[in-house]
Amino acid sequence: MPQKTEINNIAHNLARALLLVLLFAWSASGQDTSLEPSKTVMWNVKDHQAQGDGKADDTEAIQRTIGMASAGDTVWIPQGTYKVRTLGLRSGVHIKAEGTLVQQLDSTQEFTKGHQNSTAPLFRGKDISNVSISLNGQALHEAIYLSGSRNVTIYDSHFGGDSTKLRSFSGILLYKCADITIEKTTVTGFGTDRLHTDSYQPGTGIRILESKSILVQAVTIRKNGENGVFIHSSPDVQVLNSTISENGMSGIQVAFGTTGVEKDYRFENNILHDNASDAVDINNPSSKGPLAIHASIINNDSKDNGYVDGKSTPDGSGIATLVNVSAVEVIANRAKGNNRPAIYMEDCGEILVKDNVGDNQVELVGSLRHLDMLSNVFSNVTFINNVHARYILMENNQLATLHLPNGIRTDSLLVHKNELGNASLNINLQGNIQLQGNRIINEGKNPAMLLVKADGIRIADNHILSHRAPALTIHASAKDVLVKENTVRAANTCIIDQGAANLRIEGNKLTAMETGRHYFTLRSKNPQNLQLAGNEHTGKEEFPVIFFEGKGTARLNAEKIIRGTTDFGEVKVATSNL
Repeated sequence: MPQKTEINNIAHNLARALLLVLLFAWSASGQDTSLEPSKTVMWNVKDHQAQGDGKADDTEAIQRTIGMASAGDTVWIPQGTYKVRTLGLRSGVHIKAEGTLVQQLDSTQEFTKGHQNSTAPLFRGKDISNVSISLNGQALHEAIYLSGSRNVTIYDSHFGGDSTKLRSFSGILLYKCADITIEKTTVTGFGTDRLHTDSYQPGTGIRILESKSILVQAVTIRKNGENGVFIHSSPDVQVLNSTISENGMSGIQVAFGTTGVEKDYRFENNILHDNASDAVDINNPSSKGPLAIHASIINNDSKDNGYVDGKSTPDGSGIATLVNVSAVEVIANRAKGNNRPAIYMEDCGEILVKDNVGDNQVELVGSLRHLDMLSNVFSNVTFINNVHARYILMENNQLATLHLPNGIRTDSLLVHKNELGNASLNINLQGNIQLQGNRIINEGKNPAMLLVKADGIRIADNHILSHRAPALTIHASAKDVLVKENTVRAANTCIIDQGAANLRIEGNKLTAMETGRHYFTLRSKNPQNLQLAGNEHTGKEEFPVIFFEGKGTARLNAEKIIRGTTDFGEVKVATSNL
């Protein structure tokens, strides 16, 4: 009898030999010895009793096909018209349709404040993930309603709604979702056209509620009852390269909840035309200070917003409405033919407005913390009566004028290197203002600048041309005024001083044009320690260019009279180098 150890050795050797033979045979067959992944399947709904004839109810056949598929599979809906009720989506199961799904229901529901979603959308996805959808659908309620879902892509789709419905649900509804992409998709006809200028009815193209990380890209959203894209309590939303037009409210609207989660928005390269309200509306109603939302509004084209049947609505800003927000940049947008301001800002924090072109004005309302307006083209900038700002810089802009009503407050208003095409500036405010390096033209009968009151006024290095009126009129109430190194040409009078205390006029080139009745470069009534130094005066021969009236005191140093004479009247004048 062989020993036990010998038997074990024989068995071990036989097993090794058998394993080698099997491995050799597997290798010789050309197969990879690694484990193969399971293959995905394309499920054709017509292989599972879907008819696609526009007559049969294909709901159960399509839903059964979706239920048969495994994660990673695609349910294919070939050409045809598929009459359906509501279809449920499953995690990991993709939907791709060449045919059209037409929703038919025994009864329909309407949007209300208490019921903002239907119970029977065309497609419903609850707590699903890892799904892509491409289809054509005609919906009576929402085309797609996703809740609690993530990592879903809707692409190359066309969704039409019931354009006769007065209170429509949205085309695509996202609620508490994350990582959703909607691209190359059309959403149209969810709700009737807006009927009245002073009211609107529901029916939004894409409605995003309490969601995050949403990308809307290369979509067309048009002729829906309310907004094109509505965003509420949802951070990290991008709307890019899309056409959003002919909707009953704003093209894009951001609305706010109470938790302060709203941030990280990017609205870029969109066409926003013929919407009945604003192009982009961001309105934070919180009583707290401006919320830093880190939003970028870039390179959008806006046209003819704010009308219903040619009549103006209460809204319609061309580029953006910004209320009670901060950390917003508005860059390189274009606006034309809109019925309200190109940009409206109210109670805002840090705002950058740069390289925009609009045929309408900018309106500033309430408090402003820090505003930079750089290299824009607008008709004008209007400060509303209650403006109180810490810092405003306006530089390299092309404007007609600035409207500065009485009583506004600003720590620093810096107006640098702008072109003002028809200026009539009324400066009667609290705070400091500096106008430097501007090119200013005035075509009106009022002065190009009327300086009434400020804590400090600096007018320096400007080119000022006033065809029909004085260039600068300085009231006696104006304090700490310096007019320095400007080039001024004006009809009648370049500068009128009405007795401002310690007014300093230094190094200017002043020319009184011969088109006027007078040829004064400077006219001062009751000067109060008026100080002139190094100015050049050009008027008309044998007519006074420097003319004082009343009583008071003035000091002149190194004044150069190119053409004209002086008349100091009864004013006490100290001169040197004259």
